Amino acid sequence: MEVLERVAPTRIRELLAQERPFWLALAAPREEELREAGELLGLHPLAVQDSFEMGQRPKLDDYPDSALLVFYGARPATGDGGERLPRPVEVHFHLTRHAIVSIGGGELDALDEARAHIALEHVRTLEDALFHGLDAVAASFTGPLQELDDEIDEIEDVLLDDPRPDLRRQLLDRKHAVTRLRQVVEPQRDVLAGHRDMLERLPGFEDRESRNRLRDVYDRLALIDQQIETVRESLSNALDLYVSAVSNRLNEIMKVLTIVATFFLPLTFLTGFFGQNFAWMVRRIGSAAAFWGLGFGLALAIVVAMWIALTRAGYLTLHLPGRARSGGREPGRSAGS
Repeated sequence: MEVLERVAPTRIRELLAQERPFWLALAAPREEELREAGELLGLHPLAVQDSFEMGQRPKLDDYPDSALLVFYGARPATGDGGERLPRPVEVHFHLTRHAIVSIGGGELDALDEARAHIALEHVRTLEDALFHGLDAVAASFTGPLQELDDEIDEIEDVLLDDPRPDLRRQLLDRKHAVTRLRQVVEPQRDVLAGHRDMLERLPGFEDRESRNRLRDVYDRLALIDQQIETVRESLSNALDLYVSAVSNRLNEIMKVLTIVATFFLPLTFLTGFFGQNFAWMVRRIGSAAAFWGLGFGLALAIVVAMWIALTRAGYLTLHLPGRARSGGREPGRSAGS
């Protein structure tokens, strides 16, 4: 099957006249090119209008003589100063009797490899070509998700020793990236599950064996959805591990502070007890009885006064053993006995 990478009207007319199927791959076409391709291949104007601006939901729209399939792949993180997280890449497949027109997907190396395979191998049917394209686009999710899973494992290893706030930010960024991927994987899986019969009604899509291979794409998307769930669970566990590590570090700090405070508690008591050097007290402390009476007795009087005040205010309640709370009656005895 021949693969064209630009709108060549003369060659397209020749292929249509010979009824030879072909693939027209347009990575980033202008509106004029899209309109020209739509006129040559008989694409529906609404389908062409949908491809003017990316951002469509995964869908399969059928028209009298064509169909539009919006499919998503995943672009891996570059790591060289560009995007550091994977993101979904939108591809539009316009399906007609004699041609497949793909819009976008220039960032998907897997789709380029699939088109090269179609051009070199003896792929004769549109169903087979569509299967190779969709399978390549769906397979592009596997690598980025595996990279995310490996990064999460590395972050977890660091969290055990050093739960830094920047690691929590990295986990949240990866969680958002996984959510974006999930938002396109599940809908396009449902598209293949519920609207696959639309392709059977298209003129030219009559190879039942090749059409059945589209079920393999559905199975791949189901596995990718499970992989996404696994990565999301790993992210949740990593965030829980961060909270636990921070809590453990806080407990260690509080333990050290408690030990330090315990050492200083008797020192504080001694300095407070013997540091009462008011002139009135100094002139009147001339014996051991006066020393203990004014020093220890005054402190004890303050504690007792505070206890009484807090008890009357309701902050402290003294429960005596063997007595019930209601009316002072003994347990098991009624009011009239």
